[in-house]
Amino acid sequence: EFQNLFSTCDADVGRCNMTQHRINTGDYPPIKQYPRRLPLARKEEAEHLVKEMVDNGIIEESSGPWASPIVLVKKKDGSTRFCADYRKLNEIT
Repeated sequence: EFQNLFSTCDADVGRCNMTQHRINTGDYPPIKQYPRRLPLARKEEAEHLVKEMVDNGIIEESSGPWASPIVLVKKKDGSTRFCADYRKLNEIT
């Protein structure tokens, strides 16, 4: 009866457009961190993961004054977890 409530694959994530989220950073100027250098193989993997997330509507292209670097973390099963390093943002919130 409630099968539509459960994820069926990695690309099947919950989405909600009923509210907007804002992070109050006070008077701090935007923090723009540059991408970390990745070996070629990891760079290609990151590009593949980004394309996959864009194609599945999980992320979208954006431009703005804020930027945080990505981190690729190997999981126990050998796959890769795509993460963003928000530590600098967390320091001011």
